[in-house]
Amino acid sequence: MRIIGLYGHANCGKSATLNMLKELLREAGKSVSSKPHPWSEEPETFEYKGIIVCVAPGGDTKTIVESNVRYFKSKNCDVAISATRTSGGSVEALQHIEQEKQTKIEWIRKSYEYNLSETTQTLCNQETARYLLGLFASV
Repeated sequence: MRIIGLYGHANCGKSATLNMLKELLREAGKSVSSKPHPWSEEPETFEYKGIIVCVAPGGDTKTIVESNVRYFKSKNCDVAISATRTSGGSVEALQHIEQEKQTKIEWIRKSYEYNLSETTQTLCNQETARYLLGLFASV
């Protein structure tokens, strides 16, 4: 399993970026979740170019990320991506699956540029979502 952690401080756009990624996966592949949650903190599973990708936009607490990890395991996915904070319980929860699966988490930093307009920040989130989608091509 390839694990990607999108980390950053509160309100920097992690969940928004991962929800944009879910939209891109919906367009380029298909959702295989029984009850998809198009724009939410809920995880969702996709088939994309022959691989199974799980995206979990929620990740502010250890409890949420532990739930994400259980979800990833239940879906037996090829790629798992979760939001986390910069440190603490949410990071530790994702690191447990890293040890269990004997792999390395790919950490991607998400920052919020305070001097940008909301429109420009949205464009930055969209670009990060496209970047993340591009990572799946090398699975």
